[in-house]
Amino acid sequence: MKKLFVLLFLVCAGMMNAQEVTKEFTVYKNFKPGVIHMANGRDLKNPLLNIFMKNSSLLYVSGTYSMEANMDNVLGVDFDDRQYIKIEGKLAYFVDSVGANKLYCVTLIDMDAYKSLMKNNVNISNLSLGDQISYSTIDLEQRDSIQMPVIDIFYYLFEGKFVRVHERELSRILPKEKKRLYKTIISQDNFSWLDKKSLMQLLKFISTMND
Repeated sequence: MKKLFVLLFLVCAGMMNAQEVTKEFTVYKNFKPGVIHMANGRDLKNPLLNIFMKNSSLLYVSGTYSMEANMDNVLGVDFDDRQYIKIEGKLAYFVDSVGANKLYCVTLIDMDAYKSLMKNNVNISNLSLGDQISYSTIDLEQRDSIQMPVIDIFYYLFEGKFVRVHERELSRILPKEKKRLYKTIISQDNFSWLDKKSLMQLLKFISTMND
């Protein structure tokens, strides 16, 4: 029994080591230009923007400080290589589309797994400026070299509504007569809920069967 427990522990540890990790707190190593789409309809160009992977929020530079934007005022942001929109308070980047239906991805640091370590490496002090802008100053420098696990959360924009890419959530939006075929597809050996190619194939399928 003890040998079996040790074997299972080693397997789980190996799976953790195989998980995608990062040493960065931001999507881009360096801040870069982008266009912010504001809730009031304005588009603001900013030369120094980034995405904070702790909570997938927008960062900008003010003087010598890295600042976290008030996400209530932000609808999305466009960079030269990615387009982000806000979904459930987080910035998700556009992956691909099937007609009007689209796949988006939110990339986050797994804060639950490394919560205690992150407390010693990210210092945030909440500030407020006026009634419309609130932000935080953020220390993005790591004192130690820490590899932090990264998780992807996927969403479909399906028939004009956002839905979390999850078996239960998708099952709710499909017609009853299509659910058996849907379950057959997601049970295939080569299907993965974490693989963009698999999710695009699934999106193509559910888009076609609802035409």
